[in-house]
Amino acid sequence: MGPIVMVIDDDKEILNLLSILLKNSGYKSITATNGSTALEYLKKCPAPALILTDYSMPKLNGYQFIEKIASQPQYKDIPVVILTGSEINDLELPSSSNFKGIIQKPFKLNTVLEIVKLLTTKKEKYPAACQV
Repeated sequence: MGPIVMVIDDDKEILNLLSILLKNSGYKSITATNGSTALEYLKKCPAPALILTDYSMPKLNGYQFIEKIASQPQYKDIPVVILTGSEINDLELPSSSNFKGIIQKPFKLNTVLEIVKLLTTKKEKYPAACQV
């Protein structure tokens, strides 16, 4: 069983696309449509090896989500990558050490997969994904 990747995006087509890509590449995925739901999943599930989060979402956006998990010891070392269709210069970027970069939408699937591989290769053991 491969690493768990959490994908957070309010666009269900993107969630489905990335879930299929990850599954076909040997990863497990947990998906959420906003940062608040993702925080609830983190409380119930094993910590993922990587989090891909949309920037602009209802309830709790990507920036706020990253800042919240960075302040919690059990999550502060999980690498997080922002997915966004916004201009990068228009974004307030997190200063936390777990923020690893931005993937601009529309993205190429092979680019996403390369980043996922790069940021998940350091983990040695992976727990089973949970059903929420």
